[in-house]
Amino acid sequence: MTPPIDSKRALGISGVLSSESIWYAKGGIDENETVQQGAQIDLLIDRRDKVINICEMKYSSDEYEIDKSYDGDLRNKIKRFRDLNNCRKSIQLTMITTYGVKKNKYSNIVGNQVVLDDLFC
Repeated sequence: MTPPIDSKRALGISGVLSSESIWYAKGGIDENETVQQGAQIDLLIDRRDKVINICEMKYSSDEYEIDKSYDGDLRNKIKRFRDLNNCRKSIQLTMITTYGVKKNKYSNIVGNQVVLDDLFC
């Protein structure tokens, strides 16, 4: 899976070699008998510069608002990915949305944003 060149350009990484994929982990009980929530990542950009963009794609008719519940889901995705892959690379959460992310007390988890106009300019 190759992201559109415009999305890499919008992130400022068009010149960085990368591999792209989706990722998911089933929920269940781990070896320590701890319940683990499932997790799914829409687009994973594993870059050669030792950074991984975890991309979440959301459609909204206005700015997308991250609430407490979704903030917990995002943190779970990052933690599950890091734990299950023994990931030591830097992780940046990237939101790909129609009109961007609305600023609030939960929006600081987002490292980068790509909006619709970035992809079709």
